[in-house]
Amino acid sequence: MIQANKLRWLGVACIVTAVLCGLCLGTWEHVSPFFGHARYQVAAKPLQRFVYAFLQTLKAFGFLAGLIGFFLVATRQGLILKITLGLATLGAIFYSIVWIVLAMTARDDAIYIFRRPIGSDIHSNGGAFFLWLAPIVLGVAALFAHRISRWRSIWPIIVGLAGLRIFGIFPTGVALIIEGIIWAIFGAIVYLSSGGAQQNRDASGGSASRN
Repeated sequence: MIQANKLRWLGVACIVTAVLCGLCLGTWEHVSPFFGHARYQVAAKPLQRFVYAFLQTLKAFGFLAGLIGFFLVATRQGLILKITLGLATLGAIFYSIVWIVLAMTARDDAIYIFRRPIGSDIHSNGGAFFLWLAPIVLGVAALFAHRISRWRSIWPIIVGLAGLRIFGIFPTGVALIIEGIIWAIFGAIVYLSSGGAQQNRDASGGSASRN
């Protein structure tokens, strides 16, 4: 059984990552855009490229920590959700690799798979699994599990759906800051729900032992 304080640390990891990456990436992107105007062109200098790669890697695993925390505190942890988290984990790993190679090559077609360029496009670099798919699936599962309040269950769905749209609506720098805010709130939900999840498990265990 995972203790409440360990679950809280998953929420803290998500909050800190979201605030740090959202502010740093968003502000830096506003001051000095990462990409140029030509296709696959990276305009950023080496320092910016490698700091970006580090922060994007941190973001992938910090957000994944939040997803794991939410999975533990808010859902019934069924097979479909475990598969979803597995895909999110693989997505986070591949996302990180792509950003590291992108920083090294200064090209947005950092990796080719079956002649398809893989770079910053979240549709192809694994980001879709942990930024969009997993939050939506976990949120829907939480609504049926009734382990946390309805609005806390709905928030990850909002996170996933917003992630689908914000980069098409707002400038990249603004979208990165918004992404950081909505994920920080998600991490806070994991943190705040951890104590209640532990109490529910203890109560269930006590009822089972009495029976």
